[in-house]
Amino acid sequence: MLSLPTKLLFALAGLALVGAAGYGVSVGERAGIGIFLSLAVAASVAGLAMLVARDDEPFVAPDAPPPDPRATTPGAAARGSIFPLLTALAVGVVAVGAAVGAPLVALGIGLTVVVGMGWFGRAWSEHPNWTPRVRERVDYRFLVPASLPILMLLLVLALAASFSRVLLAVDKDLATVIAMVVAIALVAVFAVFALKPRVSPRVLSATAVVGAIATFGAGVAGAAQGERHFEHHGHAVPEVHVTAKDTAFAEAELVVPGNAEKVKIDFTNSDPGIYHNVAIYDGVDADAKPLFNGVGFTGIDNQTYELKPPPPGTYIFVCDFHVNMRGQFVVE
Repeated sequence: MLSLPTKLLFALAGLALVGAAGYGVSVGERAGIGIFLSLAVAASVAGLAMLVARDDEPFVAPDAPPPDPRATTPGAAARGSIFPLLTALAVGVVAVGAAVGAPLVALGIGLTVVVGMGWFGRAWSEHPNWTPRVRERVDYRFLVPASLPILMLLLVLALAASFSRVLLAVDKDLATVIAMVVAIALVAVFAVFALKPRVSPRVLSATAVVGAIATFGAGVAGAAQGERHFEHHGHAVPEVHVTAKDTAFAEAELVVPGNAEKVKIDFTNSDPGIYHNVAIYDGVDADAKPLFNGVGFTGIDNQTYELKPPPPGTYIFVCDFHVNMRGQFVVE
């Protein structure tokens, strides 16, 4: 049966979730939503902790004689717990993440869940029904099956990251040779283990530990060495230059290639305190369709625009703030 404080905490968690949903629909601000969600998580964790830690009072008949004080022994004193502090820190990460960004919110929620599970387990282990037999069953039926795949995955990722640092730190040809040698060595070691009828667990453990330490050490050395130089062979983005001076464009025509994915317009506003921009239209008429409108700014300043060129043809480039400033924009 739930106690009154536990009911109030769960009710608070439900109201906080409803508040988060309503606030998200009506306002949509991440900080407020994060605060509501943090309150819901904190109330849920506290309610679960009280639910597990609460000891059921034994039933006593109304006509039972009073207990003999000499027959009772004082129980063990309550141990201190760090989980309230850890929970507060995890919820604080969620609150900070609401103002910083979604990745930090996700990290805070993950930490809150982990800390909540630890607090739950701590409260469970302090219950009078917790016995060595129960602990053994929990270890082998829950903790080991749940944690072993995660630990193995983290180990594999760490080994792969360490080995990749080695390959990135050496020459390209040498990296190929190292990868081939390591692959052959692994196949040879596994073949020996597979062909032997019985292999001592100590031999397996020692081989795994030595291999992991060697890989981690090589990875640290590779990270300290740094990556080799990589040459990036990419296509340069075509760029044209245009200058505004004395409320006029210095260039009468801009020519860009039509097969480029993007082009850059390097625009210099040389008129102090005057707004200029570069815009491209498909014609000179008043109802001409705008193809690109660059952000306007005051001079003296420089701005680089990047846009996808329209189909091949002749267009006009203008300043949206001054109708007399125009020129031809040719896409080859």
